[in-house]
Amino acid sequence: MISHHFESLPVPPLENLSTEYILQEIIDHIGKLADDLPHTKLNLFRKQLWDIRNRNVDPKTHLRGLLRVFENTHTFKHAFEELEPGLQAQIRAFMDDEKDVKEEEIMGMGKVKGEFFIPPSPAVKHHFKEMVKETVREKAHEKKMKLVQSKVMKKIQEAKEEIEREIVEEVGGHIEMIQKVEDHVGEFWGRHGHLGALLKSNDVVSLTSKLDASMLGSGKSPKIWEDERGERIMEVHKNAPFHNWGNSVKNTPLYTFVPTTVLGLSNLVKWAKVEGYRVRCSGYRHSWSNTFSQDKQILVSMLNLESVEKIPDVMSITKEKGDVDLNGDGVIDVNELKTIELAPKIEGLSLAGDEKGKMLCRVGAAVTNEQFRRWAVGHGKWALPVDVILVEVTAGGVNGPICHGAGRRHQTVSDYVRAIEYIDANGVHRTVTKPAHLRAAAGCFGLLGIVTHITLLLSPMTYAVLRPTKPDIALAIPPLSPTDIPIALRKSWTPAQYADALKEFEDKANNDYYSEWFWFTRSQQAWVNTWNDTADAEGAVEYPSPFDTFVQWVQGWVGSVLTGSEVFGLLPGRWQACILSSFGMVALPPFEFNEFEQKKTVEYKTALPNGLHFRRGIQNMRVRDLEFQIPIPCLPNATPDYTIVRRAWWDIINLCYRDSETPMRLTLELRIMGDSNLIMAPQRGNRWGTASIEILSVPDAVRDEEWLPFCQEVVDLWAGYKGRMSVDGEERLLNVRPHWAKEWEGVKIRGRKAREYVREVGYREEVGEFRAVLGEIGREQGWGLEDLKGRFSNELWDYVVFDGMEGGKVKGGEGVQNVKMGKGNPVVMDVGVDVKENKETKPLGGVDGTKTTSPENLTDNLMLERKGKGKEQEQERKREIKINEVESVESKGVANNVSEVKSLSSSAVQVQGKVVGIQGGSHACGVLPVRLGR
Repeated sequence: MISHHFESLPVPPLENLSTEYILQEIIDHIGKLADDLPHTKLNLFRKQLWDIRNRNVDPKTHLRGLLRVFENTHTFKHAFEELEPGLQAQIRAFMDDEKDVKEEEIMGMGKVKGEFFIPPSPAVKHHFKEMVKETVREKAHEKKMKLVQSKVMKKIQEAKEEIEREIVEEVGGHIEMIQKVEDHVGEFWGRHGHLGALLKSNDVVSLTSKLDASMLGSGKSPKIWEDERGERIMEVHKNAPFHNWGNSVKNTPLYTFVPTTVLGLSNLVKWAKVEGYRVRCSGYRHSWSNTFSQDKQILVSMLNLESVEKIPDVMSITKEKGDVDLNGDGVIDVNELKTIELAPKIEGLSLAGDEKGKMLCRVGAAVTNEQFRRWAVGHGKWALPVDVILVEVTAGGVNGPICHGAGRRHQTVSDYVRAIEYIDANGVHRTVTKPAHLRAAAGCFGLLGIVTHITLLLSPMTYAVLRPTKPDIALAIPPLSPTDIPIALRKSWTPAQYADALKEFEDKANNDYYSEWFWFTRSQQAWVNTWNDTADAEGAVEYPSPFDTFVQWVQGWVGSVLTGSEVFGLLPGRWQACILSSFGMVALPPFEFNEFEQKKTVEYKTALPNGLHFRRGIQNMRVRDLEFQIPIPCLPNATPDYTIVRRAWWDIINLCYRDSETPMRLTLELRIMGDSNLIMAPQRGNRWGTASIEILSVPDAVRDEEWLPFCQEVVDLWAGYKGRMSVDGEERLLNVRPHWAKEWEGVKIRGRKAREYVREVGYREEVGEFRAVLGEIGREQGWGLEDLKGRFSNELWDYVVFDGMEGGKVKGGEGVQNVKMGKGNPVVMDVGVDVKENKETKPLGGVDGTKTTSPENLTDNLMLERKGKGKEQEQERKREIKINEVESVESKGVANNVSEVKSLSSSAVQVQGKVVGIQGGSHACGVLPVRLGR
């Protein structure tokens, strides 16, 4: 809410809405807040703004001053206390380094520069917090980690023993063997009559000693084994509130799992299938749309929760930690979802004829862009040709919603995918390599299953030659007419200057390897970041340097402090936009001001991944973001017509000058790129190129209830454009479509709700084709579309993709109990869903119609039959038993009547000697772990 001190300020006329005018307005009046905000150094803040207005500012000096402005505020102190001591010392030393001579000393404090290591996923303290009441403290990761973990394991054992004693007392030694029972057996057992289990054992005493308390409905979180030895339990959090990075999506999944192995994910999906839950994944949560999980469903977080929920994130400025011993057994536990492997051996996959000289690289879905950047630069031989700017994002997070980079010669990142590995709806680890199938699988929004690994096509390493500039806004992307320029931004440019500027813009858009334009709200200048690459490595440097990376990180962090501070929310919107715009331009190269505008050109040659990820610390400052993909039409001479691009750019600039306040308080960004072969890519069919254009703002604009109406006005403009998509074609409305990961659901497109528009208009043909290709994959791999809807969809994708389909009923999420998969005797406990019956089973010789008292006979002589691709059938023993003919089992005189025991799953309802999670078992065999015995 704007302070009452500023409510009476006269509204500046539109011609005065320039950076210089607003800066002077702030300098003149912000001192009125001094009595209200004594901890904010407003006089120093005014000096900061005065230096910018007079073009007498150095980025590092400016940053130090900004830190001092807020250092005594509650917001700064709270954010500062959250940092690690080493980072605190670095920031303090930076603030005190007036002469800019302590760079090496500052870097030494934090040990910023280091080699690349494959990092661990869940922190030990979180891993064990769900298993015992005691909290394992953070020092479990330090030198005494093994000793601490040993103590933790002892406590776990003591807790288990206590639980086991309670179980024995509660059940009085009466143990039931139940796998799937009918309703009348459920009445016998009450609410625990869905599923039970017996352990493979020789006597009832050992049986009760191994029974898990969760079988009795303790309400504790499920336990999913991640290894075949049964010594790693997947980290799980119950009812952990979820919010995405941009705070546009909030819900509460019933369980949030943090996996580290393929086997663990396989077991998790099998458990979710039996329980009837839907499973969705997240990484750094940088999508703004409702693509995540739902209330009372299952969320899989590819990264530990502390990393993704905590702002700031230090990954880009700290040395990576190596894998750790998670369970105290002295064995280093590798996170299988964070591996990087060159030339992987994948059946059916090889380089195509036109891919000679390139390299395949298998990347775990949880690998972050920062980890992959460090690996690629360190390796020095191969690089992904295109990527998003952000480093705080996972490979799976970039792939799922079909993200992109820049450059008209480049398609989306997902177009460089050559294989997708995933856990299907039956819990089986599958691989898709057929190009025809990858058109859907390589950009499927998580609907195919849980993606575990992505194989990318890399090119030989090249070097980006960066030459960023800050031209006048009118010359960066020339308008269709000089009269399109708002009065506050007009300069006396000649027609020849406009013509030269237009030629330069079109050349960059057509030909540059990377092409991107920024305009910070109401700035007189644009920031142009277009460049080409070279194979020549001579003169290449690390860019940004370790120290500059640290500075960028601090800039992002103090940006978050600024926008979250007490003073920022009291300022008029035009002041907020001006401050952020000015600070943004100061932070970007070239840094020096000369003459009336910043004309200086600088050059950096650096490895391609560094050029793609030229900005670090973006994670530290939350923003809101709306992005659309506008097809570039063609001219009669069969070349791209950039008229629409220029119009889209200047329409938004003019919208920001419609009145004195502006909801777009950060930046307008444009990237020129190519088309896509992916069915559901918004760039698909854009033969002449795509204008990826977006607007960004800060959370305060949302609180002021100005952001969404502004987004609607932007979409109304962009969705109204017409053009010819072929030389002989008619002019018609362009197929303008939103970026799936950005904010788009809250607007209307051409009068329709966005969801309806993308389904009925934007992707009218594609949705059916997408489903058809998914169906082809399913027919080959043993699942159907209803399985995808029931297991991996959510409310958004139900409507967009699966609308009208039957099946996929989702359980409400009540009464979930434990599942143990692995450790020799896997157990599935208290699962209440309908299951189908195995029909092709034969009785064990001599058992038909009789009592069976030997648990070994039950466990070792069960037949496993798996129906899937190729209708394979596996049999562990020659002798078989018809499960529904087992009438009773007696243990030490206690008869536990079971009228019928049937199979557990519609596609993999079998038990064999080697089941999932048991050492020597295979997680790819489609078996739900169940243990049977006395």
